[in-house]
Amino acid sequence: MNDDPIVRPSWWYCSLGVAVILVGLGLFLHTLLHGINHVTDDLTQIVVPGEKNLTLMPKLSYTIFLESESVVDGRIYSTTDSVNGLTCGVTSQASGNKMNTHRPSVNTTYSVGGRDGRSVLEFTTEEAGVYHIACGYDEGSHGPQAVLAVGSGVTGRILSTIIKSLASFFGGGVLGASIIAAVFILRQRSKKRLARPNQTPL
Repeated sequence: MNDDPIVRPSWWYCSLGVAVILVGLGLFLHTLLHGINHVTDDLTQIVVPGEKNLTLMPKLSYTIFLESESVVDGRIYSTTDSVNGLTCGVTSQASGNKMNTHRPSVNTTYSVGGRDGRSVLEFTTEEAGVYHIACGYDEGSHGPQAVLAVGSGVTGRILSTIIKSLASFFGGGVLGASIIAAVFILRQRSKKRLARPNQTPL
């Protein structure tokens, strides 16, 4: 018969902490990769010199990205030459007003799915509706064909992906480590209790 005292809780409970850490790591990788792979989903590409009509939301800031590496309709574009002199005009089809384009307030870049882009211009819409975007080189200047991508909220999606993925990573790590630490502390307390000599009452 084995009368050796049993220290509780068992070390097997640490496996729960390890599992939580691994789940957090898995969520971190899933959130990060999924977010990065879909960051350009809502961007509309325009091969320039060229133009396109886009239906946009009201009172919203839109960013125009220049893609140095891109794929449009199965064709690969690589813009290594200078695009100096390339300008874009954005006009509301409803009011006929031309939107003011300016340098973006936040410099944003992305590299995903064979597309490398950087923010170059920004504009804010008036009302909801169709906007005509026309881009080309100034008269007397020439440049290569390039790909622009227009969309809103790219910076927010990138930041959201980073925050969610880090929250998963550190959340799982902290919770898992807490479980392991709790098991260790409880075992130490159990050992101390078992180590006390038995006292016989008078």
